[in-house]
Amino acid sequence: MKIVPTSIEEQINRVDRQRSLYIGIAAAVIAAWSVFRLLWVLYIGMTFGWFLGSMVFSVVLWGVIGAVAGVAAVGFLTRYNRGS
Repeated sequence: MKIVPTSIEEQINRVDRQRSLYIGIAAAVIAAWSVFRLLWVLYIGMTFGWFLGSMVFSVVLWGVIGAVAGVAAVGFLTRYNRGS
């Protein structure tokens, strides 16, 4: 099963192998940070109550950032793992 679309994968394959490792690690760190932020928002929401406007915005924002960073991390780290 392919997570990264073919058009994006073609663009990723143009990146140098070593640089793809750096970009992949940075994207994985951002994805992990967004998961932490989502868990933190859920904790705050359950503890202090759901403030719908700000909570929904925060959940959607960090969810989108995490999803994009996760796809980018998979794509770049796969590119690094495959070699040249």
